[in-house]
Amino acid sequence: MTQYSFPWNDVHGDRLYDADDFMRFFAAFLKTGVVMSYKGGLRVRSAQDGMNIQVGSGSAVIEGSSYLNDADIGIQVNVASSIQDRVDSIVLRMDKNARTTQLFYKPGDTTVARNDTTYELQLAKISVKTNATQITDADITDMRSDFTVCGWSTPFDNINVDGIVDQYKEIFEQKDLEFQAWFKNLKKQLDDNQASNLQNQIDNLGSEKANDHEVVHKTGDESIAGKKTFTGNVEVNGSLTLPTKSWSGQLGGGITLSLRKKGTTVEYSIGGEISSNILANSNLVNLSVPNEFCPRNRCSLVGHMVGGWNAFHIDIPSSGACQWFGPTVNRGTPRGTGTYPID
Repeated sequence: MTQYSFPWNDVHGDRLYDADDFMRFFAAFLKTGVVMSYKGGLRVRSAQDGMNIQVGSGSAVIEGSSYLNDADIGIQVNVASSIQDRVDSIVLRMDKNARTTQLFYKPGDTTVARNDTTYELQLAKISVKTNATQITDADITDMRSDFTVCGWSTPFDNINVDGIVDQYKEIFEQKDLEFQAWFKNLKKQLDDNQASNLQNQIDNLGSEKANDHEVVHKTGDESIAGKKTFTGNVEVNGSLTLPTKSWSGQLGGGITLSLRKKGTTVEYSIGGEISSNILANSNLVNLSVPNEFCPRNRCSLVGHMVGGWNAFHIDIPSSGACQWFGPTVNRGTPRGTGTYPID
């Protein structure tokens, strides 16, 4: 038989199928062995009762033939010898002549029968020690995962990918040959002068740098314009000079306020001569402080009157509209200096 298809409807008895046809069909995609995921997987365990063992429920496939057991099956192990140890086995045997697949206990026998009519799967070996009166789990060796005597029934197992591997090896070998040929040709093209020129270019890489406006130089005096962002810590040896900006104005009542901004800090100086009446805790509405000198939160500029004990403070809110906090005065010389943050 070189070609075979299955199944087809019968016409006058020309399409008759038997068990061999179905077994051939299932054997094509179900490997011979125990079905791992079904119930107890036919695992052999001690019954914890003398010389008794039990085979768990489960299923198996043998050359396309199906076996199913839905309950534990107990088996009694033969009495132990008084003079020597022995090893028994439990097998699942398919007998085509008897048309059955059943569990068998094989005392003193660990062989696996496989011929035209019989096929056995060895589920476990049982070590029966001299004068033993009980079989424990330690005496049972699980053989289900050993593909030489049993194994697991799985579809598409042991897929042969040798052809794909050989194909990729040929591709890689061909690419390697192409690269070697290209490199050999490149070496021929590089004469002594070209190689020397290439080496000079490599040597010059160490002395090249970016444009002056793109780097911070280590030494020397220079001016760097534009915004620069530094990541990490910046350490300064010597003094760091910040840009300054000044403003001065009459707040009202003859009070003069002078401001000098350096970075985010403002130095203030209060001066002038009070020439008109200033009410206690009143707004100085003559002039507001420019926005660039205004703090984010309200700040108090502390001062005093020369030749007296009257202290006062002038508050600058974020709006810049200054307010006098002190007694009612109509003359005097206000003075005060200090700093406040603007950010």
